[in-house]
Amino acid sequence: MYKVNDQETGDEGVIDAIPETRNDRQDKLRKAFAEGLGTMILVLIGDGVVAQTVISQQMEIKNAQLSNNPLDVTAFAGDWMSISLGFGIALMLGIYVSGGVSGGHLNPAVTITMAVFKKLEWSYVPFYITGQTFGAFLGAVFVYLGYRPAFKELNIWDQTTAGIFATYPKSHMTLTEGFIDEIVGSFLLLLGIFAITDKRNTPAAPGSRPAIIGMLLAGIAMSFGYNTGFALNPARDFGPRFFTLIAGWGGNVFVYGNGYFWVPIFAPIFGGLTGAFVYTRCIEAFHPQYVPGTRPSSSTMADDNA
Repeated sequence: MYKVNDQETGDEGVIDAIPETRNDRQDKLRKAFAEGLGTMILVLIGDGVVAQTVISQQMEIKNAQLSNNPLDVTAFAGDWMSISLGFGIALMLGIYVSGGVSGGHLNPAVTITMAVFKKLEWSYVPFYITGQTFGAFLGAVFVYLGYRPAFKELNIWDQTTAGIFATYPKSHMTLTEGFIDEIVGSFLLLLGIFAITDKRNTPAAPGSRPAIIGMLLAGIAMSFGYNTGFALNPARDFGPRFFTLIAGWGGNVFVYGNGYFWVPIFAPIFGGLTGAFVYTRCIEAFHPQYVPGTRPSSSTMADDNA
């Protein structure tokens, strides 16, 4: 039985888990709600940045075609940098909001990895994933409502605008290459999360974990995001993708990219598990052993127990 909350340090509960004395349906629903709210924030801000970027580009392209004027790229309200930073900020805020209750996983790949490595009871996993997926769906709904007039004016219902909500590979990518790309990004994400939350390595300052994890996501997006759109998160991709299915884009959202939709579901889980495995076997397993209550030899541990 696990909870993810600690009032002494301020963020002991972020991502990792500690023993819980309760294991009832109410506690699971409470955590599912927190995960849903956090993931909704992640998608609302993250996809909102993508919407602003893509829509402003398409509007300028349309205006240039109608007026026969050169395309003014300076009028674009966003670029890849803003998308990367936007998702990093979105993840940071989502974890800050939900972390004290559920740990702020906001990602089935994180949740499953934590369960495999015994940081979360398996009985909580379905509740976490359900909350995350529904929260992502709601986030997409609110993004669409916010930009609905622009969608109507553009009247573009293809992969260009569907990509605001879910991820699709670039034309030069095969399914295998996309799968590998998502594995690499998710590997880095979970490797980083395990390092950031490891109190025996270089522990993050109290209250700083969400910000550091947000920067980690932004860095991955800047370096490995272009090829596939850096889903790294089954819920963040499938929830909004399902919304586009019923909101006007139709079944093509599961066909685009040679049926790419399954890649953001399975690749992040595999990559996340691999990243966690590498960290625990190559770093965590080699931490110096010490007796609790005594002063450890490393300065990092001394800081941790000060």
